[in-house]
This record gives sequence, structure tokens and C-alpha cells, in this order.
Amino acid sequence: MLDNKKVVLVTGGTSGIGLGTIEYLLEQENYEIISLSRGDKNLSLAKEKLGSNSDKVTFLQGDISNIEDCKKIYNEIDRKYGKLDGLVNSAGIIKLGGIEEQTIEEWNNSININLTGIFALTKTLLPLLKKGTNTSVVNISSMSSERAGGSIAYCASKAGVDMLTKYMGQELGKYNIRVNSVNPAAVYTNIYVASGDYTQEGYDKWSEEKAPLYPLGRIGDAKKDIAPTIEFLLSDKSLWTTGAIYLVDGGKSI
Repeated sequence: MLDNKKVVLVTGGTSGIGLGTIEYLLEQENYEIISLSRGDKNLSLAKEKLGSNSDKVTFLQGDISNIEDCKKIYNEIDRKYGKLDGLVNSAGIIKLGGIEEQTIEEWNNSININLTGIFALTKTLLPLLKKGTNTSVVNISSMSSERAGGSIAYCASKAGVDMLTKYMGQELGKYNIRVNSVNPAAVYTNIYVASGDYTQEGYDKWSEEKAPLYPLGRIGDAKKDIAPTIEFLLSDKSLWTTGAIYLVDGGKSI
């Protein structure tokens, strides 16, 4: 029924790195793609961007930090596919501020979505991942996991993602499940506008100002710069790679 295609779930799949990844995977033509998002806010825009390819994507909705939603997602995937060959944990949020500015609510929201959500969803979907072939989990972390700045909660949550990646890579190897993370520097997405920290005009200006700080002269593009690394880790080209942290940052960390 699936023509030997890999069944892959991408969280945060209607915007940013998640949507860019889906666009790229569709071009490879050997993936059956499930897109997960919290609500329908970006759904129509995502479908418009995907065009006729949107018919090739199964769109699900749910909050990964809510265990009941995770169970619902499990049931929907199990009913339609019965397995999962790949999971891209791309959903994430950011709210700028250090310990003096950031509220407890903002901290909790960041930790719940960026870290606890990955744990909860991966744990819930594990029976389906065990049924997959050469199964791969790819967590989207950040260069901020090792470089403080911008948001204390975001940095802390991404540092947690890196260790979660290593721990799961060690633990799940016995099931032939690989777990790796991709750690980008700045990528042009809507994450700062969605947080309310920037207007679109302000974010565009910020992106232009950041570009010269990168050895490659620009900030990242989700589809062109990040998705190929994600696809490599999903594919059978990386069968002996697990627990790895892939820095994809345009040279910013040099």
C-alpha cells in the first residue's frame, strides 16, 4: 500500500523548519509524510505553499506537550499506517528574555513544547517506531544549546534536547532506532514573529543585519540548508549514526 515508502511524522509541520522539511521530503518521492501542528492557524498557508503536493500529506493536529493529544496522534497514525519509520521533532517556540525578564509562564511554555513535548511524543509513539524499518528520530535542537543568548528558556530547553538525543540514541539502539539532532543557527522562519518579539518588518531587518556575521554571508533557509541534513539522517545513508549532534550553522560557531 505504501510502495515501500518511509512513513515520517514531522511536528511543527505547517511552518518554519518543519514545513521546509516537508517540502524537501516531497521532492525525494520516497516518503509518506504526516504533518503535525497544534492548530489550524498556519494550515491554510502551508497548503497554499505546498500547492498540489498538499494532497500527498496527511495533516494532523495536536499539542505534543499534552499526553492525551499524543495518544490521539498515536491512534490516528496506527489506524492509517500501522508503523512509523521516521519522526522529526521540529515543533518549537521562543520568547526572548533572560532570568530578569522572562516569566515563569514563558519558561514553562518553552520547556513544555521544546523539551517535554519531544519526550512525551517520542515515548508515546515508540511502539510504532519499533515497527518501522531502519527507524530514525531527528530532533531539531539549536546552536543555542551551547551558546547562551537571546532566551534563557530556549537555550536551556535546547541543551536538554541535545542530552535527550544522546540518551535516547544510547537506549533505543537495541531496537535499531537511531536518534540524532540537527542544530541550526539562525534560520529564516516565523518563530520570532509568532512569539510577538518582532513584527515582520522588524524581523526582516534583523535577518539582514545578522547575515554579515556569518562566514557564508547569510542566515539559513529551512528547505535549502536544514532539510537536506534532516533527510540524510532519516535515510538509510546514515544507518550507523546515532546520538550525534549535527551543527548546521553557516559557520557562525567558528
